[in-house]
Amino acid sequence: MKTTDYQKFTTIDMPVEERRKLDVGNIWSNACKCKKCKQTIRSKNRHNFRYCKCKSIAVDGGSWYARRVGELESMEEKIIMYNKI
Repeated sequence: MKTTDYQKFTTIDMPVEERRKLDVGNIWSNACKCKKCKQTIRSKNRHNFRYCKCKSIAVDGGSWYARRVGELESMEEKIIMYNKI
């Protein structure tokens, strides 16, 4: 199943009113880095649950919410919000 990446059709400066028309939330980049395998993973849409290579951590939520799963002490946050909330 192909995942639609909201970053392909929005900009970090896009106003909230325009993003809502496209069903996009307030998170520009919903990502984190695994300290064990060094992989950075990013959730590309609302229900895009992603594990790192070693399965120690996972992210979910896309632009809408930042869900984290796994060994949280092995995680480095890389979340970036849109400039106009």
